[in-house]
Amino acid sequence: MKNVNVIKEFDSSDPLKLDNTKSILDSFRYVKGRRYHNQTDVTYLLPNDEKEVHDLLKSGGAKVLDVGCGTGRWLLDMANEYPNSSFIGIDMSPIFPDVNHIPQNVAFLQHNLNDGLPFPNETFDFVFQGFLGNNVINKQWEYYTREMIRVTKLGGWVEIFDYVVDYQNSGPKFAKIMELANSGLEAKGINPHPETYVPQLLKNCQELSEVHFEEENIPLGNWAGQLGEMMVAYYFMSFNAFKLLLTSAWGVSDETYDTIYDYIRPEFEDFKVYFKSFRWYSKKI
Repeated sequence: MKNVNVIKEFDSSDPLKLDNTKSILDSFRYVKGRRYHNQTDVTYLLPNDEKEVHDLLKSGGAKVLDVGCGTGRWLLDMANEYPNSSFIGIDMSPIFPDVNHIPQNVAFLQHNLNDGLPFPNETFDFVFQGFLGNNVINKQWEYYTREMIRVTKLGGWVEIFDYVVDYQNSGPKFAKIMELANSGLEAKGINPHPETYVPQLLKNCQELSEVHFEEENIPLGNWAGQLGEMMVAYYFMSFNAFKLLLTSAWGVSDETYDTIYDYIRPEFEDFKVYFKSFRWYSKKI
């Protein structure tokens, strides 16, 4: 890896066109006064103690939309916890679970978000979007946000959850790679800092009430125990997912890109790396 050189001018073309944990027998765990799920193999990190949303889903009849749902893991967890509500996930890639292995209150739809959300106005009680920031070019964000609000019912909730690509306590090797990653994303028209634009987008929407904000530090590495180990697995998955975009931007081969992870991995432990996650949510009025 030390002999790898990346170009200074990034290619902007589209590459596709080329704690306080309870027993595992309990339903929840409580950390710093907040309630979270108690599933040991789930990487979903948001608290689930907003009483109004919880009561809405628990009472039954609520409709929930996950925008850019990926494999649908969050939806499956929510559907099992709230069996009397309905959940729909949409994503441009059909990587959903087998239809024979999903609860009856869950459905998935392959759809390109650039074509808008394929639902009538005010269809859903809760619309969620997570971890899409590093996949959305800047000029699309306002349109996506407006679409999420459009399909949310009056009195319903909109939530965006994301993280910053800049990792904290990074060692020199990891810091350099993340600097290059940010530059690669920016070359493709993607802002790697959702905290600089998402809040204002939501505040500019007159249909929304007060925008609530939460920030959490998420550890990366075995040094932080089970959560840190899970986030290493998530980081490795994300690292591979960005291969096409970043090899195109950096002008390096797949083989070179594959060496980078082993190059930076020891610094996760040596420097006790963590990253910041952000959560914004608001009620439609």
